[in-house]
Amino acid sequence: MHRYLTRAALVALGGVIAVASTGCATTDPGRTPPASSAPAGGDAGLGSAPGDGSTGQPAPTGGPAGDGGQTGGGQTGGGNTGGGNSSGSGTHGRKPSGPTIDHYRIKQKPQCDQGTNVNRVQGLPVILEWKVTGADQVTISVDGSGVYDTYPAVGSATINFSCGDGEPGEYVTHTYLLRTVGGGEARSKTLTASALVHEIPSV
Repeated sequence: MHRYLTRAALVALGGVIAVASTGCATTDPGRTPPASSAPAGGDAGLGSAPGDGSTGQPAPTGGPAGDGGQTGGGQTGGGNTGGGNSSGSGTHGRKPSGPTIDHYRIKQKPQCDQGTNVNRVQGLPVILEWKVTGADQVTISVDGSGVYDTYPAVGSATINFSCGDGEPGEYVTHTYLLRTVGGGEARSKTLTASALVHEIPSV
């Protein structure tokens, strides 16, 4: 009898195990099936970089080159490397030392004699004027010869204009060299004046 009881207990235990196994495998008809186990895209996916939440792709980290970022014209453009620092550092605008001839010009143009031997019209002399700074005096030489005369640093000179060497219809030319005296290294400048020689008929 003890053997029969033991067999009955084993049969009952086997039935319980079978029922338990069957109950784990069945699904409740009113339940929603579980979601797919495939990795979710975007933020939920494993190993995915931060993206836009829809495609799972990494979000862009900056604009295209040259769109106004740090390497655009604001940092490496002109302005820092432009001119300005080098200007004014040379000798531009600096006057040379010693005398300076501010101006030297012909105030009145010369003329040769004209008219007739009975009614002769005298010609005009040449008048020169000048202004010199930084010098004591100036000298004037005519046609490259020695000093014609000495004058103050600012003034004018009236010099007779000779037309005797020219032929009627030709121009006679004379040169006038101004040269500074005192105040440092001498400066000089030359002017040239011309006049037409007229025929003087006899009547």
